[in-house]
Amino acid sequence: RAPEKESPAPPTVERQRWDHTPYENRSVENKARALELHGGDDKTEEAVARGLAYLARVQQREGNWGRADARDPKYGQIAVGKTGLALLAFLGAGHTHRSGTLHSGTVLRAVQFLSAAQDPESGHLGEGDAYSHGIATYALAECLAMTHDAELLPVLEKAVARILAAQDSHRDPRLSGGWSYYFADGHAYDRWPRTAITAWQVMALESARLSGITVPDSVFEGARAFLSAAREEERAFFLYDHDPERLADRYSTLPASTPAGMFALSLLGADLASEEWGRMRAFVLERRPDGYRYVNDDEFVFRGTGNLYFWYYGTLAMFRAGGVSWKTWNAGMKATLVPAQAADGSWSPIDPYARYARDDARDKSYTTALCVLSLEIYYRYYLPLLKVK
Repeated sequence: RAPEKESPAPPTVERQRWDHTPYENRSVENKARALELHGGDDKTEEAVARGLAYLARVQQREGNWGRADARDPKYGQIAVGKTGLALLAFLGAGHTHRSGTLHSGTVLRAVQFLSAAQDPESGHLGEGDAYSHGIATYALAECLAMTHDAELLPVLEKAVARILAAQDSHRDPRLSGGWSYYFADGHAYDRWPRTAITAWQVMALESARLSGITVPDSVFEGARAFLSAAREEERAFFLYDHDPERLADRYSTLPASTPAGMFALSLLGADLASEEWGRMRAFVLERRPDGYRYVNDDEFVFRGTGNLYFWYYGTLAMFRAGGVSWKTWNAGMKATLVPAQAADGSWSPIDPYARYARDDARDKSYTTALCVLSLEIYYRYYLPLLKVK
């Protein structure tokens, strides 16, 4: 009788690397405590698991989400940004290419796709715009911080250098310290930095610094000055940008600009729970999720109805604020997102941004990644977050 083969040893999960970092609640040991503490439950976790399973099923063989050859006239290559968002969703639940967990292979392919998409000279990731590059850099920085994979370091160093080179250096406070739409070929869409674009760059640079990469203090100081100048105190929101034509338009701001600016400034030291931010918190809470539906453009812009991008940033900002603000937001977010999930684990694309991202019946990865990221909020970051100083 032939001897029985030994069962393979279970994969090693390197959770100790996350100790004393903003990512430590993603480990199995800490997740249940974080869920109970911050208002998650079995239903939100089931939704996250099903959402990740859907994203894994629709990942392309090369590791990307969305067609690699798809181009938008304004945003450029779509797949890099979608892949960055999806990768963040897997990392948020504790899956890395070294974790030995269910989705480690999915994460590995995503990391390989983003790394291979980098231009060796400029460091730009893919052929997309500032959003794509910032989101992808953010994802790779989190991955490096969680794994200490030395092969990611040169890719991330170049990606960070690209962001630093694109920061506006004009003296005009409407421009200085922010980021506009910058592209792989070096051009910018216009001269006006945007609040939300700047927020993504701050998040990417903060994560890069947490991973061990040096980012000059002056870069964060410039971003803080730009974001502070975008605060519209009278109307209690953040400007989309300072372009006079935009300011004269009926859509003078877009709802996501406010929680994006709030969250980015919180990473730079602002206390969103303080009285100073009360009216801004009220702006966001008045537009909290209240049903998974799209009505029209006015509702989308003025009320945030069906605006998943606004919901994503609102979740980050209100979680950072904590207290009653978080409890109020979380109740609406859970009641809206959990019942809206489809049987296959996806969420239906319902807003204009999903169309820009090329979500369709075959690939709902942009929409699904945003929903998963929102429902991971309970443990995505340890509170208090480490602050950039």
